Amino acid sequence: MLKRLTYVPVTENSRPFGAAVKTCGFKEAGWLEDEYFMSGEAHVYTEKDGGKPEPIFSGAPYTTRLIVRRPGDISKFSGNVVIEILNSTANIDIDRMWVNSWPFFMRNGDIYVGITSKGHVVESLLRFDPKRYGPVNWANPLPDREVPPGVPSTGLFRFLPQFESGLFWDMLIDLVELLRSDSSENPVRDYQNRYLYLTGWSQSGAYIARMLKSFYSLGSPLFDGYLSAGSGAGAAPINAYEGDLNMFGGDKIPAGSMMGTREPVIAVNTESENRMVNWYGDFDEPLFKFRTYQIAGSSHDTKYNLLDYYGQDGLAEQDRIGIKNAYYGVDGDPLDYPCEVIFNAAFYHLYKWVRDGIPAPRAPKIETKIVFRESAGPFGNYVENCTDAFGNCKGGVRTAALDYPTGKYSSFSVTAEGWVNPMFGKVNPFTRELLKLLYGNLEHYRRLITESADETVSRGFLLPDDRDTFIERVVSTAKKRGLE
Repeated sequence: MLKRLTYVPVTENSRPFGAAVKTCGFKEAGWLEDEYFMSGEAHVYTEKDGGKPEPIFSGAPYTTRLIVRRPGDISKFSGNVVIEILNSTANIDIDRMWVNSWPFFMRNGDIYVGITSKGHVVESLLRFDPKRYGPVNWANPLPDREVPPGVPSTGLFRFLPQFESGLFWDMLIDLVELLRSDSSENPVRDYQNRYLYLTGWSQSGAYIARMLKSFYSLGSPLFDGYLSAGSGAGAAPINAYEGDLNMFGGDKIPAGSMMGTREPVIAVNTESENRMVNWYGDFDEPLFKFRTYQIAGSSHDTKYNLLDYYGQDGLAEQDRIGIKNAYYGVDGDPLDYPCEVIFNAAFYHLYKWVRDGIPAPRAPKIETKIVFRESAGPFGNYVENCTDAFGNCKGGVRTAALDYPTGKYSSFSVTAEGWVNPMFGKVNPFTRELLKLLYGNLEHYRRLITESADETVSRGFLLPDDRDTFIERVVSTAKKRGLE
């Protein structure tokens, strides 16, 4: 139950962690960014048959943080409010969906709300600004509870006894009820006719799956639509003591079994995840609306979303709290495939599906094959993506950058120590000689890219507003790699 919302001002010496004001040009665009602390009381739940939540503790006090980004001119509001479950995998708040699609959100006039999703980030917030973030509270209300065997001490859902991650479900429900209300505390109350969309990246996608599995049927719809990205169908644990339920599905959770609802759901995966998801397919049933988009040529982390977006200021901010984003691959350059435009298109189609009843377009899936690896033992069957003569992925949602490639794109990279990073991809650029052999010259390459981009626009996976900048980006990459 929500108790209060507290505005946290920006001062000369204090600002929000991960602020977008400077990075995204808010002053020039007339946009605003505000931070709030949301305080209340939450249940801790356990999961009963069918995923039904049952409280095992009530009245646990909490305070979490919200970051609200919005157009300053109310007349420019689109009606869309995108709520992102901030990713906590690196023990910091990561607004990956904002990072991927902020130019789309801003030009469209969408409101963005990011919510801290786990107590694991509290220590990093305190290192960043102990005075500002002192009130944040995710305290475990049952510290003497016995920890059952099998609760993970590592990985995405590792157990930290001082925090109770299961407080999040009521936090999110409190936020939704606030944003739908006309309460004086609602930070976007002046922006009328609001549609609410829940989104999240990677681990946060497992939170979406949990919401759909356990909290979806608590009365009227919580959200009007959902976009889960870089994740699978497995649901996050309902509380801190109940284990890791394998976010990519598996024997505990049938892949693709819980993501469709009467409100549209779109799942977007890169090559880093598509082999582990195995969605059932796309659906247009009245009570099960679902699309899956698999982006060929992409990886979970990329040069843009892990390095370029943050720039020197953002990377220095992370250094300040002991976190370092870097590319450690030695067998190629950090992957620079322009996949962000496809995320923009996915949001656009989600909006149209929700508001106008126009189903999102279907897309081919990445082509896969079953291979056997002797090193994996007697059950060494392994799903592998099919590749073309250049070593690039076949099928999936494609753009001109892959149909007319200037390099080999892989969803993994290898460090000097031989460790394979399956999440941060690489590109091995083609030689100048091969580029000339394939495309002749830069002018001819531009024509090919333009024709392909226009076809992608017609298929719905490149928005007209992204067309020109996309073409320039792809052509510029070819030029940097030696095509003249």
